[in-house]
Amino acid sequence: MPGSIPKIILSKSFKDFYLAGSKYYSKNTFFISLLVFVFAILYILTSFESHKNILTLISNGISTTIIPYFFLIFFLQFVNWLLEALKFYFLLPYSKDLTFIQVLKSVYVGNLTAIITPKRLGNFIGRNWVLKNKAKQVTISTITGNFFQLFTTTIMAFFSFLYLYFFKIQFFSELKDYFLVGLILYTIISFFIGFTIFTNNWHPIVNKLKLVKYFNISTVHLNSITTLRRLRVLFFAMSRYWVFIIQYYILFIGFNIEANFIELIILVGLLFGSVSFLPSFAPGNLGTREALSIFFLGGSLLGIKFAMVSFIVWLVNVVFSALIGAGLLFSSKNIKW
Repeated sequence: MPGSIPKIILSKSFKDFYLAGSKYYSKNTFFISLLVFVFAILYILTSFESHKNILTLISNGISTTIIPYFFLIFFLQFVNWLLEALKFYFLLPYSKDLTFIQVLKSVYVGNLTAIITPKRLGNFIGRNWVLKNKAKQVTISTITGNFFQLFTTTIMAFFSFLYLYFFKIQFFSELKDYFLVGLILYTIISFFIGFTIFTNNWHPIVNKLKLVKYFNISTVHLNSITTLRRLRVLFFAMSRYWVFIIQYYILFIGFNIEANFIELIILVGLLFGSVSFLPSFAPGNLGTREALSIFFLGGSLLGIKFAMVSFIVWLVNVVFSALIGAGLLFSSKNIKW
C-alpha cells in the first residue's frame, strides 16, 4: 500500500518530475498568474454583486428533475478520460506490451498529480508512477498528447472566430476588427501547432533544450509514429472536445439556459481558446475560466449561468477524476515511493 500524502509529495518521482522542474517556472510567470487569478475572482464577485438575487434565481430553477442531467455529466466524464487513455495509448511506443487498463489507470492517477500543478501540466507525473518502466516515453508522449489537445482547441477557436466574422458580423459590427484579429491569430497558432505535431523537424531543437536534457527525455520514438496513427490521436482529441461540448449542452438544458447548439459551440470555442493561453494560478484555469465565461456575455445573468456550468464541468472532469485517481493510487500494491 502507498504511504501517506506527505510521503507521496516527498517521493523521488515527485522531486524528479515536479520540484526540480519548478526551477524552470519563472517567478514572473508565477506573479502574472497570481494577478490574473486575483482579477478574475474580483470580476466574478463584482458580477455577483450586480445580480444580488442571482443565487436565489438559480436555486429556484433547480429541482430534482436536474438529477438525470448530472448523471449524464458524470457518465461522460468516464468517456472523456477513456478517449484520453486511447490517445495516450497510441502515442506510447511498444504500447502492445501494456494492457489498456494500465494505461487508463495511469491517466486517472495523472489527473491526481495534474490538479496540483499549473495548467494541469503535471499529469505526466502520475502516469510515470503507474508506468514506471516507460518513464522517458511516458513524459514525451504525454506532452505530445497535450499538444494534440491544444491543436484541437485552437482549431475550434479558429472556426468560432470564422463564424462570428462571416455570419454574425451584422449583430456585432463594432467588434468586426476584433473578430478579424482573433481569426488571424488562431490561424497562425493552429498552423504552427499542426506543423509541430505532424512533422519531426522540431525534434532536434527540442532535444537541445536544457529542460529536456535535465529530465533525460527522448523524442526518438516519436519518429516512428505514422501519419495515420497521428490522425487517430487527433480524432480522439477532437472526440474529447465534443464530449465537453455535450456536457455543456446537457447542463444548459438542465438549467433551462436559452442558447442554441451553434451558439454554445461558439461560446465554448472562444472560452477554451482563450483560457488555454492565459497564465493559470489555480488548477485547470479555475476562476479565470469562470470570469471569462461571464465576460463573454457582458456580465449578464446568462454569463453567470454560463460560468456556473463551466465550474460544474471542471468539477466533474478535473476534481472527480482526481479523486478516482487517488483511489486507484492508494489501492495499488505495485507502486513504490
